[in-house]
Amino acid sequence: MVIYMNQKILRDNFSGRAGKSQIMKIAVVGAGFVGEASGRGLSKHKNKVVFIDVDEAKVKAHKKSGFSAFTPDQYTKIDTDITMFCVPTPTNGGGIKLDYLKHAVTDFAKRLAKHDGYHVAVVRSTVPPGTTRDLVLPLIEKYSKKKAGKDFGLVMQPEYLREATANQDFERPWFILIGELDKKSGAVLEKLYKPFDAPIEHCSLEEAEIQKYIHNVYNAVKIAFFNEMRLAIKKKGWDQDKIFLATAESSEGIWNPIYGLRDHGPFDGSCLPKDTVALLEWGTKNGLDFGILKSVIKQNFYHEKVMGQNKKVRVNYLSKLGV
Repeated sequence: MVIYMNQKILRDNFSGRAGKSQIMKIAVVGAGFVGEASGRGLSKHKNKVVFIDVDEAKVKAHKKSGFSAFTPDQYTKIDTDITMFCVPTPTNGGGIKLDYLKHAVTDFAKRLAKHDGYHVAVVRSTVPPGTTRDLVLPLIEKYSKKKAGKDFGLVMQPEYLREATANQDFERPWFILIGELDKKSGAVLEKLYKPFDAPIEHCSLEEAEIQKYIHNVYNAVKIAFFNEMRLAIKKKGWDQDKIFLATAESSEGIWNPIYGLRDHGPFDGSCLPKDTVALLEWGTKNGLDFGILKSVIKQNFYHEKVMGQNKKVRVNYLSKLGV
């Protein structure tokens, strides 16, 4: 029941532009789990898919599966409508490494220089805001000698695939976001994904890039928070499964997907401010490290300073707790 309600809320709040589906030719650069799931999923809707990867073993495996597949030096001429970049963007020494993306885009742009006709480049890799416009776009224009918006389109389309179930997730998406350079670029992707019967929303390149990070970091914060609570529950010998399942049923922050998204300022009211500090105080007395909870309280007071304090009665334990 909750799942269907959440899907309805998303469909009511996000609706894509109308348009007919269209069979296309797609080159997928990077045949890892994201690229493979994307290519296989698109091929099931009669699209022609070509895989390109530096790993010869992956190329051979895709050929055995009946796909066209090449190493970059073998794929010399663009014969597709869309090129999707699904290359790794790992962190190295605390910073993101974009070398793989730069190399793949440069290689693509050199081929695009010899290509006649409009072509859409799609970044599927997770990248910091500004990367598609400030790095990918100039590289394509530099090495192709073509003009963005006129000769080629540009899209940043985040992927929401879980590694263990990537193929199923791509084939049955719960939501599709298209970050577009212009409407023409986005319209091509709209037609490509129309047969998937999922909510589609359009936004800018930068909005799509930051949304993917917010998506992932929210998941990380949720896991970390429940692990913080799990340690406390285990220490007390209570039933964690029973408590967490009850929370999933009772908490509006879980069953209502748009809870907390509206711009209503810091959390306030008669419950949240007092209960967060009360739980922190209880945890401190019981020798529990509630670092995430402490950070939430500190940040909420900071938000009051910059967003405006809600004039409600508060019990401020912060000075006593050393927050």
